[in-house]
Amino acid sequence: MSAASPVRAAWDLSTRAFHWLLAVLVVVSFTTGKIGGPWLEWHMRSGYAILALLIFRLGWGLVGSRNVRFVEFVRGPRAVATHLREILAGRVPVTTGHNPVGGWMVVAMLALLALQAATGLFANDESSHEGPLAKMVSNAVVDRMSVIHNYNQWLVVIAASLHVVAILAYQWVLKVNLMRPMISGPRSVPMRAVILLVSSAAAVYALVVIYPGAR
Repeated sequence: MSAASPVRAAWDLSTRAFHWLLAVLVVVSFTTGKIGGPWLEWHMRSGYAILALLIFRLGWGLVGSRNVRFVEFVRGPRAVATHLREILAGRVPVTTGHNPVGGWMVVAMLALLALQAATGLFANDESSHEGPLAKMVSNAVVDRMSVIHNYNQWLVVIAASLHVVAILAYQWVLKVNLMRPMISGPRSVPMRAVILLVSSAAAVYALVVIYPGAR
């Protein structure tokens, strides 16, 4: 192939919006967390937004369009090994949606971000900021969650970096354009996606505002 060709997938607008919003929020969370001080308020708000998006993606992976359902792209070890052998042999398997390796990368990224968001609910910065659920557990649990939250951020950075490197490798080496399908595609948003997103945001609001206030 002389020019980069797109992967054969039509991501719905809900999935594309989720992808780019999540990417922006991860950068915001990491940056504000490192700056600290008054920016930690925005760090926490960004974390809540990430948690809402993750809940949405979990639900969308069950009831969303075909390409984004987990059962469609989470494959077993044999499929992963076969895909890697094809790549090493210089052949680019045509896939609809995530390939077997990319599917597991999605799962790993979502799991790491879920761990980061969940531990942030209980963590503290040993000064003036703490997660909304920190007062509901022991100091030992808060300390453990804070340690996990601190170390896991670097796993998120590594996973995100590998994701970017993989996209560039596909673009430059394998001549497969993975970016275009995440930019262009269907523009309609199913009502079930709107309902799921609103429900996800409401669940996070109840968890971090209503529930702690009722205790």
